[in-house]
Amino acid sequence: MKVAFPVKGNNGLESIMDEHFGVAENFLIVDLETRKLELRENRKLTEEGSKCKAGIFEEKDLVNAVVTNCMGDGSQRSLMASNIKVFQARENTVRKNLELFEKDELKLFHIFDFCQTKKNKKEGGCGHHH
Repeated sequence: MKVAFPVKGNNGLESIMDEHFGVAENFLIVDLETRKLELRENRKLTEEGSKCKAGIFEEKDLVNAVVTNCMGDGSQRSLMASNIKVFQARENTVRKNLELFEKDELKLFHIFDFCQTKKNKKEGGCGHHH
């Protein structure tokens, strides 16, 4: 199983989680069986008008799950269509969230958890507009 985390920079498991999935510069993909780490650039950032769409992972990437702080509706739908589960991050680093994921202590995102349904941080959203 492979789990992807939107990250700022490249500090391996100590990487800081990016606040928003769709505009993260990189994704750290962790293979839970081999413990191999792979840093993947967000290919969607260079395509005009696609920042909040999730066509980031290809079938060959074998990503099964994503752990993120915030995500828009388009990303959620695209990942669901690819049978990739999305979990709510609870910590600031990949390592801490990975530990929680492996203990089955992260909740699945619900449709009402996504950015588009919440307008600002006071209401629980990520604070930007789509």
